[in-house]
Amino acid sequence: MKPRIVGLLTLFSLILLSGCATSSLYTSPKPTTVADTGWAVPALVNNTATPYAGARAQQMLAALLVSHGVHQVRLPPPASDNAALPLHNGEAEQAAALAWARTQHLRYALLGSVDEWRYKVGLDGQPAVGFTLRLVDLENGHTLWSGTAAATGGSREGIAVLAQKTLNRLIDRLRPR
Repeated sequence: MKPRIVGLLTLFSLILLSGCATSSLYTSPKPTTVADTGWAVPALVNNTATPYAGARAQQMLAALLVSHGVHQVRLPPPASDNAALPLHNGEAEQAAALAWARTQHLRYALLGSVDEWRYKVGLDGQPAVGFTLRLVDLENGHTLWSGTAAATGGSREGIAVLAQKTLNRLIDRLRPR
C-alpha cells in the first residue's frame, strides 16, 4: 500500500509543479544565411504597457546573437525622443532602423515585437513574456525565418531571466551554436 501512496503523492506533486511555468514556441525551419555578414537588431515594437520593453529585448537579442556566433551585430542609433516615457510602440523607429541598416550595407535585420512583458496579477506574481521575431534579408525584403514564443515563469523567477530564456530558445531555432 505504501508504494501506491508514494506514487500518487509524486504524481500529485508533478501536476502541481507543472502549473508553475508554461511556454510555447513555434518557428519556421532554420534559414540558410551568409556567414560573416552584418545583422541589424532594431528595438522590438512594444505591444505591451511596459515602457522600454522593446529596447530591453533588443539588447538581449544582440547579446544572444553574438553568443550564437553572429559577430557583426549592429544596433541602430536610438531615436531622438525627448519624452520622459515613450508615447508610441516603436513601429516608426523600426522602419527608420531598416532604412539605416540598408545604408550601412547590412545583410539581415532581426525584427519583431514584444507582445507580453509583465508580472501576472495574483499572490504569486508570475512573470510572463511573449515575443514574435522575423529575420529579413535586406537585399530583397524577404522574410527568411519567423518565430513566436511565450512563457510564464515561477513566482521566484525574474522577468529578465524569463525573457532571456525565451529569446534564447527562439535564437536556438534561428542559429545553431
